Amino acid sequence: MNEHDKIRALLSLAAADVLDTGEEKQLMDHLRTCNSCGAELEKWKLLAGGLRRLPTPQPRSIVVERARAQAQIRLTEEIEHRWNRTVIIGLLMFAWILTLLSWPLVRLFTGGVLGMLDPRFNHAWIVFGVFTTTVWLAGGAAAVLLSLRQRRERRLA
Repeated sequence: MNEHDKIRALLSLAAADVLDTGEEKQLMDHLRTCNSCGAELEKWKLLAGGLRRLPTPQPRSIVVERARAQAQIRLTEEIEHRWNRTVIIGLLMFAWILTLLSWPLVRLFTGGVLGMLDPRFNHAWIVFGVFTTTVWLAGGAAAVLLSLRQRRERRLA
C-alpha cells in the first residue's frame, strides 16, 4: 500500500473529525499537493454533514420505562442478595465460633483444667467436631435447597 492509498483511507475519518493530530497533519500535507484527494475529502464531508443532520432514532417512552423498571428490579434483587449473603456469612461465623468454644468451656467448667488435659478429652472433642460438622453441613444443604426453591418461586410469580 503506497502513501497515496494510506491517505485515501484517512479521508472518511477526517470527514468524521476523528483523526489524531499526527494523522491530520499528514493528511493536510498531502492535500496541498493532491487535488483528487481534496475533492474526495469534500465529498466525504458532504456525506458526513448529511448524516449528522439525520434525526437520531429515539425509543418509545414505554420501552425506556420498562427497561428502567427492569434495571431497578435487578438492582434491588442484587442488593438484597448481597445483604442476605453477608448476614448468612456473619451468622455462620458467629455460630461456628459459639459452637467451637462451647465444648471446651463446658468441659472446663464441669471438669476444671485437669479435665481438659485428660486424654479422653481429645477423643471426645474429635467426636463432637465431626458431629457438629455433620449437623452444620445438613443445615447448610437445607438452607441452599430452600433458597433455590424460593428463587424459583419468585421467577414464576
